[in-house]
Amino acid sequence: MTIRRTSTRLAFALAAAAMPWTAALAADAPAGETAGTRLTIPSNVQATAAVGVVLRVKDVVLAEDVTVVTVSASYSGETSFLELAYTDSGTYLLDENGQKYPLRSPQDNPNLRISRGDTMQGRLVFLGRVAPESKRIRLVFNEGRDGGDTGGPGLSVDVPLTPKG
Repeated sequence: MTIRRTSTRLAFALAAAAMPWTAALAADAPAGETAGTRLTIPSNVQATAAVGVVLRVKDVVLAEDVTVVTVSASYSGETSFLELAYTDSGTYLLDENGQKYPLRSPQDNPNLRISRGDTMQGRLVFLGRVAPESKRIRLVFNEGRDGGDTGGPGLSVDVPLTPKG
């Protein structure tokens, strides 16, 4: 019998002890509820890359100084692993006005590496708060790279920011 690791957890890019807002983000709040300067927007969008990546966005949190995107990403391609943050400047959020919000790379997985057969689940932290009145954002991985690139595939997904309620 073969036992395969089925999930890789991403840690917050910033330690909870160092940044008090992370503790507030960890608390469960009803969809669309604001807590101070935080707004949680549920999402259920999915994108794929030709290399064998499936990415799902679960929610977006607009916090005071950062934007946090909860994702699930699976890889079932031909190589042993790939990286969703293959280049330093190629993974970011883009708002409707063209403003880029860079990824704060997680210390335990700075290149967002996913092994074949695994699913990575976690919260990606982007520097800066997307304006609450924004109607959508685009989550971009490996800008300028082809979706079939086996080292670091290009992938982007538009995420509506329409809170319910």
